[in-house]
Amino acid sequence: MANAFRDPYWRAQVAHEVEVAPGAKAEIEGLCLRCHGPIVSHQARMDGVEAPAIELAVTEPLARDGVSCTVCHKSGPERLGTPESFSGLLALGDAPIVYGPYPEPSTGPMRMHTGFTPTHGEHISSSALCGACHTLYTRAAGASEPFLEQAPYLEWRNSEFSDESGASETSRSCVQCHMPDEGTMRIARSPMGTDFVIQIRDHVRGHTFVGGNAFLLDLLRENAAELGVTATAQALARTAAATRAQLAHSTAKIEIRSIRRSGAQIEFDVHVENLCGHKLPSGYPSRRAWLDVEVRSGRTTLFESGAVDASGRLAGVADELALPHFERIEAPEQVAVFEMIGVDAAGRPTTSLAEMVRRTKDTRLLPRGWRADGPHADETRPIGTETDASFAAGGDVVSYRVAIQEEAQGTLTLVARLLYQPIPPAWADGLRDSKTPEAAAFLRMYDAADKAPETIALTVELVE
Repeated sequence: MANAFRDPYWRAQVAHEVEVAPGAKAEIEGLCLRCHGPIVSHQARMDGVEAPAIELAVTEPLARDGVSCTVCHKSGPERLGTPESFSGLLALGDAPIVYGPYPEPSTGPMRMHTGFTPTHGEHISSSALCGACHTLYTRAAGASEPFLEQAPYLEWRNSEFSDESGASETSRSCVQCHMPDEGTMRIARSPMGTDFVIQIRDHVRGHTFVGGNAFLLDLLRENAAELGVTATAQALARTAAATRAQLAHSTAKIEIRSIRRSGAQIEFDVHVENLCGHKLPSGYPSRRAWLDVEVRSGRTTLFESGAVDASGRLAGVADELALPHFERIEAPEQVAVFEMIGVDAAGRPTTSLAEMVRRTKDTRLLPRGWRADGPHADETRPIGTETDASFAAGGDVVSYRVAIQEEAQGTLTLVARLLYQPIPPAWADGLRDSKTPEAAAFLRMYDAADKAPETIALTVELVE
């Protein structure tokens, strides 16, 4: 959050979007600053002036602060959960108050040191607050309708995790997954390092905001001096480790079932279960997950679908943006990829949000409880899975039919992994024709980085 403005991928993508649609420069940069440079954006709005261009914002310390404490804690409850709050339209005002989740706060210390008066506001813990920035609409030049760029909040609303209609046994808010409970403590200390005489609070939430992009955290750490990152290398490494732990332990489960072996052929199903409170993957549309499935005889791989090379590309796949959804896989170049593909007005796949007008593929795994008649169903429905009865709320089943050598006798090993990339090579490639210095800087960092995908689920079965 603190490095939202320094994010080199965001900077490169925004610069490229402006390059693609220079006539929409003010609109594109103004929209992007609302969530990545919200302090200068909202201050400009309150002052009645246009948000600064990014080339000016880079000189502003408040822009470089990214998403500061006050951006969330000064946001009022007005409009939250409604379209009027989406795309970063938080209700920030001039009143010198900050909201917190605890009733009857001690007001003296904060008022003395900052001039802000702590005020109880239940909305500060609501998913609707997160949803203001994490529901984002863009609009391509000349398009008649906006494009829903990301919608984890809307996806969560149409799931069994939503608590907006009353808490249930299965409900979980954004806070419960992305802000870990750090226990009981006083929530503030004096600038001198001593304790204020304030209440001890239970279930204090950490503000590390563990998400799903360890790759970018590594990029920030490896290029901290160039990017102006002030967080320590140790802090960034810890957060990357926490991110990988969350991906590996609470994101998905996979199982191999219905194994059938007959002569030179083996058939089986891979069941993928989404454990998230939103689609998997969710958020920025570059993100993808896929099944890497191997059939082995001893140490010899007889078949593999979903392997990647050193650059992070899918082995044997000529055009990664043209892969359809597969119900059954029989060849290595067929890969089950859970992703969103958007196209421009001419129907060509694109990674430019300044051109994206509609989805032609959306096979990201639905959360449990998603309903075709539920809230926001039309906007969050899958695309390209219409004939696949196994693609349903909570996961998918992919069938494999593999020809093996007759001489591959004895025990076979089936290995299934669910792999994940937040920035696949095809999305980086979308920047390679850009003439902007931001794109050149990001690609230099990207090309030097370790692009091995994250493993978020793994299972192994032996077949006699």
